[in-house]
This record gives sequence, C-alpha cells and structure tokens, in this order.
Amino acid sequence: MKSLSKTALMVYAICPRIQAGQKAVFGSVHFQKSLELFEKLQDNTKRIAAESGLETFWIFDHKQQGRSFGEKYSNAFEELFKQGYGQIISIGNDIPGLSASHILQAQSELLYSSSVLGPAEDGGNYLIALSATTFDKASFANLPWNSEGLHQALKSHLQFRHGQNAQVAQLEYLIDIDDFTSFYDYIKKLKSGDFYRFIVRLLLSINTFAKEQKQFFEDLIISKDNPLRAPPTLL
Repeated sequence: MKSLSKTALMVYAICPRIQAGQKAVFGSVHFQKSLELFEKLQDNTKRIAAESGLETFWIFDHKQQGRSFGEKYSNAFEELFKQGYGQIISIGNDIPGLSASHILQAQSELLYSSSVLGPAEDGGNYLIALSATTFDKASFANLPWNSEGLHQALKSHLQFRHGQNAQVAQLEYLIDIDDFTSFYDYIKKLKSGDFYRFIVRLLLSINTFAKEQKQFFEDLIISKDNPLRAPPTLL
C-alpha cells in the first residue's frame, strides 16, 4: 500500500487520431494536419509530465471501462485511489498552454485545499486535482461532462460535499483545443517558441488554406505584433 500522501499524475487522454476525427480543427479535408496538431500536443504533454517528476499514468478514453465519459473518468480515478494514492492530479493531452508548473502548483495547493481546479476558457477544466477523501464516484460520474457548465458544476459539487467553507483552489484559465476557434484564440497569443514555429509550418503546409487566407498568414507570420483578424473560413 502506497503512502496516502503520495500523488499520482493521471493523463486522461483521447488518442490523437480520434481527436483529429472528432474535432477536425482544419476542416474534414485536412484530417492529417489535425492529426499532426494533436500528436504534437500529446508529445508536449509527455514532456510536461516527465518534468513534473510525478508518477504518471496514461489512460485513454477509448480503452476505459464505462458507458459515458463520466463513468469512464470516475472509474479511472477510482482505480488509482484503490492503488493507495492519496491525491490524483488529472490533466488532458490537448492543452497547449499547460506547463509542469501548473501541475506542481496543484500538488502544492492540495496540502491546504480539498481540491484544485484548472478552469478552461470554454467552461470546462483542463486540470482536476482531488484527494481520496474528496472523491465520490457516483456524483462525480453524473456531472455535466463535456459541457460549458462543467467548471461551475464541479466547483459547486466539491463545495457542497465538504461544506461552503471548503477550500477549492483555482489555477489560471487556459485554452484547450476543441475546434478551430479555440485553436485560433490560442495562436493569437503566440509570438515565438517551438510550438509557434510548429504552427507556422503546419499552416503553410495546407496549400489551399495558405492561398485563400493570405492576409491571415501576413498577420501571423509577418506582423506578429498586430492583433489577428477574425478566424478564416476553412474548406
């Protein structure tokens, strides 16, 4: 039995090929480019997990037991708590702004708080950190997962479970990539770095996109200090 103070990092992930098909960030005709994006995000998540130094478990949704997302996700938490971990920090594999510091901050907050939430700008959560005493499988499974009301519903659930004075710590808001709009909102903030260069190469490789959205590329690549215009329409 592991120490109840031991923390596990759980990457609850949708495999890149499934994500690319479901989200079609660059339109259905550019499936391969969407796949490259989500593979890059997954590689980034692997690096971040390693940098955190926490024992990490990768759980893919399509292999997890359960009928709904809520059932699968709650089963994943239960499995790790049964292994003796006292705290679990859960993240996804589609958050480009996530860093190891977010994970370590959550671990630190769990010393004083019953739970920690990393809210996503779409109303969901990119990070959920719970202690074993906080977790209630049945009610957790029935939360409005994959909806814009998740963050508030989860926060209310945790406060109700431990009383209104319960400490539910909150990290900064980040963007998770669900579609082209969320992708566009994120790249507007980029100025440099490895992921920025990857995005430029990826978009330039989409020939029809590059030809029809010339102004978009001028804003993105040449005039980086100017705000981008409205998202272009993809074929």
